[in-house]
Amino acid sequence: MGERDEHQPADAIIVLGAREYSGWPSSPFAARLDHALSLYKEGLAPLVIVAGGDPEGDSYTEAEAGTRYLEHRSLPREALLTVGGYNTYENLREAEALAQREGLETMLVVSERFHMLRSLTMAEDLGMQAYGSPTRTSLRERNPAWRLYYTLREVSAYSAYSLLGLKSPTPA
Repeated sequence: MGERDEHQPADAIIVLGAREYSGWPSSPFAARLDHALSLYKEGLAPLVIVAGGDPEGDSYTEAEAGTRYLEHRSLPREALLTVGGYNTYENLREAEALAQREGLETMLVVSERFHMLRSLTMAEDLGMQAYGSPTRTSLRERNPAWRLYYTLREVSAYSAYSLLGLKSPTPA
């Protein structure tokens, strides 16, 4: 589920948030945003939903930073929507509520490979028809130590969600 790229036509692309710094996305978040932009340019969806709240009390939310970044990269403002949430589950819950309001049925979820299994499991649990399209360009993917760290961290988070029903013990 997390290793496969299921990119296909959908009503919207959801980019799950990651850290931002002073209104600009962190490099892992930028990799997710760049991947979503490439899917949009490929014509797979007419909308990009950028998810993410403000877990650190910064003056920008992750969603705002992501939107600024995508606009800077020439994604039309009318193709962008945002949702909040302080963790993966909340991001997806907010995206599902937006999808219901806007009549969106299918979603492409963009994150990193290690994060995709839990993200798609949560999306399914929320009743979303979602497909995963992980970025392969994140620094976390290219650095073996970071990939191992985030994979192990995600195994813990997925286990907590699956076994204990915890919505998201750690941010993405």
